[in-house]
Amino acid sequence: MNKISYKYLTAVVLAALLLLACKGEDRSHEYEELTEHNTWVMNQMRDKYLWGDLIPEQNYKAYFYTLTKFFSTITKSVNQNDSWSYCQIDSALTDPYERGNFNRLDSYGMDFTTITDPTKATSRTFARVTYVVNGSPAAEAGLHRNCFISEVDGTRMTASVATKNLKEGTSHEIIFHHLGTLETGEYYWEDTTKVTLQPSKTIVEPAFPCSKTITRDATNVAYLLATRLVPQPYETQSASNIFLNDMDTKLTALKADNPQEMVLDLRLCNHGTVEMGHRLASYIVPTDKKSEVFAQTEWNSRYSGNNTIYKYDSSVGSMELQRIYIITSNYTQGAAEWLIRALQLTLGEDNVILIGEKTKGQNVMTEFIGEGYGHRLFPAVCYVSDATGNHSYGAFSPQSSISENSSTYLLSMKEYGDEEETLLKAALDLIFPEEEEEEQEGE
Repeated sequence: MNKISYKYLTAVVLAALLLLACKGEDRSHEYEELTEHNTWVMNQMRDKYLWGDLIPEQNYKAYFYTLTKFFSTITKSVNQNDSWSYCQIDSALTDPYERGNFNRLDSYGMDFTTITDPTKATSRTFARVTYVVNGSPAAEAGLHRNCFISEVDGTRMTASVATKNLKEGTSHEIIFHHLGTLETGEYYWEDTTKVTLQPSKTIVEPAFPCSKTITRDATNVAYLLATRLVPQPYETQSASNIFLNDMDTKLTALKADNPQEMVLDLRLCNHGTVEMGHRLASYIVPTDKKSEVFAQTEWNSRYSGNNTIYKYDSSVGSMELQRIYIITSNYTQGAAEWLIRALQLTLGEDNVILIGEKTKGQNVMTEFIGEGYGHRLFPAVCYVSDATGNHSYGAFSPQSSISENSSTYLLSMKEYGDEEETLLKAALDLIFPEEEEEEQEGE
């Protein structure tokens, strides 16, 4: 605020207070009550926010904004292109890490996209199921990847019907279909199934729902699907490291199979911690690389004591891999990207082959720092830099660009871990190119 406007504001406030005092009533507390929520936000952000030192004084009118608008005003005012910090209404059913249409705290347990009738027989809209959590209402109703929902409670599907009725809520009668193909190459609906989708509920999604060893031509390929890189689920407020333990168990089992290659599936991984990414990477890189740096954090001047350099963890056994194939999507961000960047520097960019879609490009860590006035604050608190100290590495574009939602892959959206599933098959084709060539010759 410049000196002129500050003096003007001061004069106005003093005049108002003087007028009230002359009337024998002090009402200055009313101004505090109208602005105290945003004063609290400013104090929190100036302290812990990565760019807290850069926050300019806000126009006095801004302190009368809603808390959410004021928070956004602050993050924009530092001019750091901060698209990662956020605040949310404090609700028992608020999921800070929603992924598409999938929410863990009140959900049917599925994600989906909307698509125009792939058979081209009509111009109707269908909800194409892309993800289902085991034990969820969606799974119990018989839904799985690549089911096509056409109706909800007798109403034909539209984009608005899908997002209104398939994310959370009461039970619904739904109709879904499976897609088939004729010898002519044309698509048709193989069946029509009507089921009851039970009410939404809290879903504890496994962090590592699928792991397996694929063997071809005496070559073992480790496959691991990670949906989030966190040590325990936040849904149940559990303090036990059940996800960390599960990761250790699965990676140890994969290591025992002596894999020569690995496919790490991060397409659903949209949050996590540096520590979990660090531990996962430590199972991958060769033992002679364990002395190298995985990543380092850079906090603001008040919290510089939190700055940490993470070297690979020598306490875990390595699969001694020289190369890795990583599946990505436009959900992939945060810890998954820090892991990708670390492996690029350690193994060499040519030995980290990305398959799928461009990632988000999150180079900062966000953290819950305060709860008040019906909201929770999650600002960026530190950079996550690579081994060279660079935090400007940005999003990652795959060498093999494939969108599994493309009409090209209408029939190959199979379950995760299925060797014919779109993106896993693409990775295996890169690992075993001779097989792909033989198939093409046979055609």
